[in-house]
Amino acid sequence: MSKPAERRRHPRVSVEGRLDGRATVLADFRVLSLSEIGATLEMGIPMAPGSSCDLTLNLSHVSVDLKGRVVYVEDSGNASAPYRVGMDFVRLQSLDRALLASYLERERRKAP
Repeated sequence: MSKPAERRRHPRVSVEGRLDGRATVLADFRVLSLSEIGATLEMGIPMAPGSSCDLTLNLSHVSVDLKGRVVYVEDSGNASAPYRVGMDFVRLQSLDRALLASYLERERRKAP
């Protein structure tokens, strides 16, 4: 049996796993709890504890972009979003920190 003819314009080179990389995956999540230093998220995909990610939180009429580090992952018991992910925030920009603090202050005033 002969090998099929290469049809790619730029043929691939076999590196046999000698290279590593990182994939960025976009995934929707719901925020279950939030503080100035972290959050608990409910999402449809698991994340590896210790891994880092970029998060966008939609706080009322403004969005903040944060860097996060996964602290834990557990079963949420929710079939549509089966993973509960604990996240610590790292390297917050001063404007994002202020927007987050302002949002949390408003939410804390609403709480009974």
